Amino acid sequence: MTDGQQQAQPGGPEAQGQPQGVPPQGYGYPPPQQGQPPQGPPQPGYGYPPPAAGPGQVPPPYNQGGYGPPQYPGQVPPPNQPYPGQQPYPGQPVQGRYGAGTFQNGDEPDWTAMADQHETAARKKKRMMLGGIALVCAVALAGIVVVSMNVLGKDDKKNDPIAGPSSSASASGDNSSGSPSPSSSSSSSGGTKPKSPEDALSRGSSDKAPVSLDTLFPKASLSVEGQTLAKKATEHDDQCGAGTVSGLGTVLENENCRDIYLATYVSDKAAVTVGIVVFDSKSQADRAQAKVVGNIKPLRSDQTPRFCPDLSQCTFSNKAFGRYMVFTTAGNADGSAVTDGTPATKQAAAGVSKQALDDLKARGQAAMTNAG
Repeated sequence: MTDGQQQAQPGGPEAQGQPQGVPPQGYGYPPPQQGQPPQGPPQPGYGYPPPAAGPGQVPPPYNQGGYGPPQYPGQVPPPNQPYPGQQPYPGQPVQGRYGAGTFQNGDEPDWTAMADQHETAARKKKRMMLGGIALVCAVALAGIVVVSMNVLGKDDKKNDPIAGPSSSASASGDNSSGSPSPSSSSSSSGGTKPKSPEDALSRGSSDKAPVSLDTLFPKASLSVEGQTLAKKATEHDDQCGAGTVSGLGTVLENENCRDIYLATYVSDKAAVTVGIVVFDSKSQADRAQAKVVGNIKPLRSDQTPRFCPDLSQCTFSNKAFGRYMVFTTAGNADGSAVTDGTPATKQAAAGVSKQALDDLKARGQAAMTNAG
């Protein structure tokens, strides 16, 4: 080296022969400018400790001007207060899920607060679950009640082969030669004492006597206007259309007719088939009476003449009484047409119809007596 400087020896500034006051060269210090003497004492830098204090001097603050946290001249940082950029130290409250007051006594969480929150959430969930179950049960119960009412409210004809209750009242009437005409009669509601024989036969709840060929046609022979008519044939069918002709069966079945009972009475002049049709209620019988078309068929057997070969040559009648309808189809015994010149057939038909109605009235009177 020139200019009065000696070459630096290996081993750093403490190497033998190093002049005093010359700044060392190395990492963290810039090299000295050529031709200029060093100015002042060496400055501390990264990798070198600060210079030692001389006698009577106060050492500079630690890391002054270098790396590290800022200094607080003359004061101490507040307790539990981190330096800028410093993470909270253990035991310091942290803002989080349970709030600043959750942690107490250092790192220990507030177990009581956590347990209270958990219990509150569990109670709320349980209430919601119970409410849902109660709602489902209420809906199911309502559905069961509605279905039960619909099932019980249906009118099942097969459950009552003889008779069923009725609840309405309307007119009854008498009509000869196939032309219907209404008549009026009152019917009491169910549960009350019948006021008349017809009222007693207006519903099955008061008309409890057996219904059969023997009970509806109890007499083996009838006397009408000097004629004796013997019962020669009978027939019963629960399909009302089977005993009818010319559309009468449709009218009866539209009103839920239950049964039709037929009997034929014969004299030496006339043959009369009488039919009794059974309904559940008087209102059904009255509606059928108002819509009557066609007739009951003439019931023949080996013991009866072949009367009414042509229905247009016969005479007919129909009348409603309570929950029953009474029909007649009558013709001359010799098969000829019924005219004004053959009054015996018309008289026989009227007598047989009256006898059937009288038997029904006696049935109604007995029902009134039994009802008290």
